[in-house]
Amino acid sequence: ACPRFRAWEPQADEHLFAREREPDEIAGIYSDILLTRASDDMVHRMGQDGGLVSAILIWAMAEGYIDAALTSYVDATDSWKAVPGVATNRDEVLAGAGSRYTYSANTLAMDEALERGFSKLALVGMSCQSSVPPVMWHRKVGKISKPIVFNIGLLCSKTFDDAIFEELFEAKYGLKKQDMVKMNIKGVFQIWMKDGSYHEIDLKECHHWTREGCKNCPDFAAEHSDIATGGIGDDNDWTLTIVRTELGEEVITRMIADGVIIARPAQEDEKAMKLLRLL
Repeated sequence: ACPRFRAWEPQADEHLFAREREPDEIAGIYSDILLTRASDDMVHRMGQDGGLVSAILIWAMAEGYIDAALTSYVDATDSWKAVPGVATNRDEVLAGAGSRYTYSANTLAMDEALERGFSKLALVGMSCQSSVPPVMWHRKVGKISKPIVFNIGLLCSKTFDDAIFEELFEAKYGLKKQDMVKMNIKGVFQIWMKDGSYHEIDLKECHHWTREGCKNCPDFAAEHSDIATGGIGDDNDWTLTIVRTELGEEVITRMIADGVIIARPAQEDEKAMKLLRLL
């Protein structure tokens, strides 16, 4: 059953923070908001925006916080079709780096992770997925929820049905998904192609392909994660990072001290902070 039924929001707040969020805490409860980027050039280049999520997973495995991560990859036979998967080392993390704007139920990769003997898992997922662990912990669904020890939430206003590739990008603009190398959303849908070309598509054109469940989602900012991250604001080279829990604070503080990530106050990007409040 979907954990988002009954009073799931206050239950998750109580479990994580021992209180419910206040009405003026629009983006949820947090201890700090930063702009971050990976200091490793390859991680930064292969990741989305600042490459933070990839940097966290690689570092957290090396430091023993986790032994695997539930994340997403693209299907081997269908480029850009997002599928759940398990990352257990640097190469596997980087193979799944970057954003897909279609849905991937990353929690479904848990069975594979457990079958392979991994017991300390990070979950990387949109807000709908990052709600899962704390709600289950609060409701004492322990056997299932126990392996998830670290929760990375992705800022998310919506995901799109896979049909958007053929029915909009290719049919109207001639952009074939097998020729795409990267995509992003910065007020418009940005697409980079293998031939070096760059294209922008008005987000209003994409609304028709919004998944139905996303139209009713109350949580842009992944409020119940340890760390929430996303690429909003002017700069494609930095990740907006919302540090929420004590564990999240410990990880980010140690990564900065180790020189794995570079950080600066998010307030330096006024557009990012305005967008966070708006969305």
